[in-house]
Formats: sequence, C-alpha cells, structure tokens
Amino acid sequence: MAIFTLLALLACQGPVGEIGPEGPDGPAGIQGENGPTGDQGSKGEPGPRGFPGFTGPRGPEGLPGKPPPDFSDFIGDMRNAVTFINLRFSQGSGVRISSTEILTAEHVISGANRVEVSVEGGSYQGATVTGYDTGRDLALLTLDSPVAGRTVDLPVSNQVFADLSQRLVEDIGSEVALIGFVPGISNATPVVTFGRIGSIWNITPGDYSLGQVDAAATNGMSGGGVFNKFGEFLGTIVTSSSFDGNIRYVTFEEIKEVIAALRAGSKS
Repeated sequence: MAIFTLLALLACQGPVGEIGPEGPDGPAGIQGENGPTGDQGSKGEPGPRGFPGFTGPRGPEGLPGKPPPDFSDFIGDMRNAVTFINLRFSQGSGVRISSTEILTAEHVISGANRVEVSVEGGSYQGATVTGYDTGRDLALLTLDSPVAGRTVDLPVSNQVFADLSQRLVEDIGSEVALIGFVPGISNATPVVTFGRIGSIWNITPGDYSLGQVDAAATNGMSGGGVFNKFGEFLGTIVTSSSFDGNIRYVTFEEIKEVIAALRAGSKS
C-alpha cells in the first residue's frame, strides 16, 4: 500500500517551475584582518628622458674686460727709473725715488761719500751718499741737481683695492722683473730678467724683511729694482753675483721703515 501511494505521488508531480527573482543582498560580513606585507618588488626601469626645452634668447653682450697686465706694458718706462752708479772701485745700479734721490745697495757705495751717476743713459753727474744702513744693505744718494724723468713710488701697503677686487703687491709665486746694469754689456741701457718670488721672510737679528726670487742677476745689478707685472716697485736688489736662482732684495716695506732715517743722514 505504501509503495502504491509513493508511486501515485510520483506520477502526480508537475514540471519544475521558473526560477524566482534574486533576493536582496544580505548584510556585509565583518572585515577580516590585514595579511602580512609582502616583500618589496624590484625597482622599475627609469622612464625615458624628456625632450630638452628650447634655448632662451641670448642676452646683450657685456663690455670687454681689461686685458691682464703684462711686463711689456711698463718695462720700457721702468728702465728709465734705474740709474748707473760709477765709482773707481765699484759699479752698480740704483732706483730713482724722486728727482734728486736714488736708492741703492750699501755694498755698492761702501766707503764712499761721493759717487757718479748716469740718469737715463746721460752724462755723469755727482751725487752725495746721504745715508746708509749696512744691516739692511741700503743706501740713499742725493743728486747735486734735480733731474727730470721717470721715478718710482714706494707702495702704500701690500694690499691694493681696484676694480672691485683686491690683490697683493708682492706674494709667493708672483711674477717679477729685475732691472739693473751689467757693465760688461752696457752702461747706458739696463738689463731686464724675469722670474718669480720664492720666499719672503725676516732675517734675525734685526727682523729685516727680504724677498728671494729665481730670476738671474749678476755683478752690477746690485742696487737695481724689482718690479711686479703692474709696474710697482717691490724693492732693491742686494745680492746679484750669481745665476743660481737665489737673488735677494730688500722689500719696499722694509725700505719704508728706514727711508726717513736715511734722508736725515743716518749712517750705521
């Protein structure tokens, strides 16, 4: 009977109906915890370089600057400031610092009260040994009569301010020109040699300020002048008997310390 009933029910089951519409979404579940951070990936390739921009317009050209100084700008003029000094037992050079005054090395005029001087290659005239300092190897001569022509000034200080810049009159490595007479070559035209300052130091006792240059010099150039590329007078040559690059000069600052005493007739 049960089997009959089941078969009867199966025989009476109808076809499957259509799927009904989707029901509404249920509420969102609780967000789970973040997982561990993964390893950093490798660096990507750099991107392509962008195109350069257009070049802007060129501004107006400025005024040309001054050319750097050169010895040729002044050397001919400075030679006229260097004098030839003649004694019976000695010959040397000097530098005119006024129309009547000449600086030279003391060993050039040692033991003399009067000397003969040729200015700018002219005839000889007399000069008096006004004062000297054997320690510094400096002497001052005074001409009997003033002579027109080129003279030099002692620099005010070692620092010069010009054209919105600062420079030194003398410094280690500075280019210099030595001007003095070599009697075996000429008594009318001085010789010029070139080099650089290798040292500036004080000699003790006395703390005398000397400079050393590697320019060549020889007998007769003692008492001559050392000049920089600006035509400024750096000092008086006091050793000139060799070509070994160890020529020394008394600096202009040392000359300034003793010049007043020399003019007053100091002889020591």
